[in-house]
Amino acid sequence: MTTATERPPGRGFLFVRHGESTDNALKIRSGGDVDPPLTTRGAEQARCVARQLAEQLEERIPTLRLIASPLRRTRETARIIAAELGLDAGRIDFWEGFRERRLGGWNGLPADEASQRLIRSGATPPGGEAETVFRQRVLETAARAAALADAGTLPLVVSSRGVGRILGWTEMPNAGVFSWPESFSQALRISSMKR
Repeated sequence: MTTATERPPGRGFLFVRHGESTDNALKIRSGGDVDPPLTTRGAEQARCVARQLAEQLEERIPTLRLIASPLRRTRETARIIAAELGLDAGRIDFWEGFRERRLGGWNGLPADEASQRLIRSGATPPGGEAETVFRQRVLETAARAAALADAGTLPLVVSSRGVGRILGWTEMPNAGVFSWPESFSQALRISSMKR
C-alpha cells in the first residue's frame, strides 16, 4: 500500500474537523468507540464551514468527493456540508479508516486529563486502540484519499481531532478547514484556509 511519504506530487485532500459534539461541549473525551451527536452550535459551525468552502472553491464544488468517518458527528457534519453546497448527501463515502481513535476506558474523562495520557505518555487506553495502530490506519487511509485527487476529483474528508493530529495539526477548532499535505491548498490556489 502507498505510504504517506510516497504521495504523488500535487495529490492530497481538504480536511474538515466535525462541528461541536455534545461531548465537546461538556469538555470530555469521546473516541471512535462512542457516538455523540452534534450540538446546535456544531450544526451551525458545519453550515459556516460549507459557506467558507463555497466561497473558496467556487468552480471546484462539482468535483468534491465527500469522505467521512462513519461516526455520527462526522456524518452529520458531512451531510450539512453536502446540503449547503447542493451536493447529493447519498454519495458521501464513509471510510472506517478515518474513524477517531478508540479510547476505551478513557472515554468520558475530562479532555485535558485524557490529552495528557494520550499525547504525552503514548500509553494505550484500557480496552482502546494503541497509538501505533491508530497512526498506521490513519496514514494508510489518508494516502488512499490523497490518491483520488485529480482534475476531476477534489477529496474533502470530514473526521475528528485525533485523525487531524496524526496528519500533523496540533490546533484544530471545530469545523476548521485544513489541507493535507499543506502544499495541497497552494496547488488549488486556496489562500485563506484556516490553519
